[in-house]
Amino acid sequence: MYQLTLVSRGVLLCAALFACRDAPTSRPAEVEQLPRDGAAYFPTSTSWRGGDANAVGMQASRLNALSEAINGGSYPGLNSLVIVRHGYMVTERYFNGTSAATAQSVFSVTKSVASLLAGIAIDKGLLTTNARVLGVLPEYQSLANADARKAEITLGHLLEMRSGINFYETPYEGSPLQRLNTSRDDWARIALAEPMNANPGTLWQYNTGGAIVVGAVIRRAVGDFYKFARDNLFIPIGVTSQLWVYSPFDTLPNTGSGLRMNPLDLARVGYLVLRRGRWNGTQIVSEAWLDASMARITNRPSTLGGHVTDYGLLWWLMPLDGTSPSGGRDDTIWMAAGTFNNWIFIVPKHDLVVVVTGGDDRSFGAPVDFLYREILPAIVLP
Repeated sequence: MYQLTLVSRGVLLCAALFACRDAPTSRPAEVEQLPRDGAAYFPTSTSWRGGDANAVGMQASRLNALSEAINGGSYPGLNSLVIVRHGYMVTERYFNGTSAATAQSVFSVTKSVASLLAGIAIDKGLLTTNARVLGVLPEYQSLANADARKAEITLGHLLEMRSGINFYETPYEGSPLQRLNTSRDDWARIALAEPMNANPGTLWQYNTGGAIVVGAVIRRAVGDFYKFARDNLFIPIGVTSQLWVYSPFDTLPNTGSGLRMNPLDLARVGYLVLRRGRWNGTQIVSEAWLDASMARITNRPSTLGGHVTDYGLLWWLMPLDGTSPSGGRDDTIWMAAGTFNNWIFIVPKHDLVVVVTGGDDRSFGAPVDFLYREILPAIVLP
């Protein structure tokens, strides 16, 4: 009220004296808004368009403060923060000596990329989610002798993380995951040989080994996995930094956690999903597959960064309001998540992609928190 009174007096005084110019105001400066044409925009093979955050309806001061907090050590271990809204790169910051060219392991973000590749193979008629894994990979059929339920496991069960195989990962010491990670033997056999503890389709269990078997199934269907991934996903969207960790036994890619990529290429993956699988006029992966991938199959199997999550087909789902179950496209944040703070957040309602990469787990989950606490509240205009 006091401030309003002062402003009112200033206006009256200016009117009386006819001599008041450029009177100070407490109202924030207006910024001309950039076109909201993200649906029609795609980055070139080498660059993104840039834009002031204020000009695409976000508070630049808030995003800058977040970047400075990361740079100042408030979130140790983070290596990058990239924010794209309406197709404009509004934040691109690197920390801890990294740069735009720094390709690093993105760990379980790999699983979501594998889901896209599975979808592309399915779109091409090379696979179905109902395909039985031991039918596609008959060299492992003898594993069903110990438990006939293994013969019922489908590709869809692996993508849902509902295979029923007890491929536990915690505690890590002595786990099947540790044995696989340190083995020079057949990764797919190691993952499939673990005992069953549930019927296929009935119990969600986080399973990196199962995601690696997804890669084996894709490879059997397409032939050359690496060429298929390059030709049908990476090259069309301009990704060039991808490197795969692969098995010394048979060169099987680690589709559970073995992809390396730089932050801007991760943003391209997120942008492809935001644009409903379409890239510059070409449908890379079908809308139907993305709808299936981002549908809530498992309700609240875990929390990340203290926030509830749901699960689709190797994609995490979070409620836009932070509390409700994920629902439709405009109520949900789609998320790829990897240990050591590697994240892709896709927010369809706000035409937003956020990428965070990291090098350790000192602040694991913090990006989920500051997405809700800083980035989403920075949106002030559609």
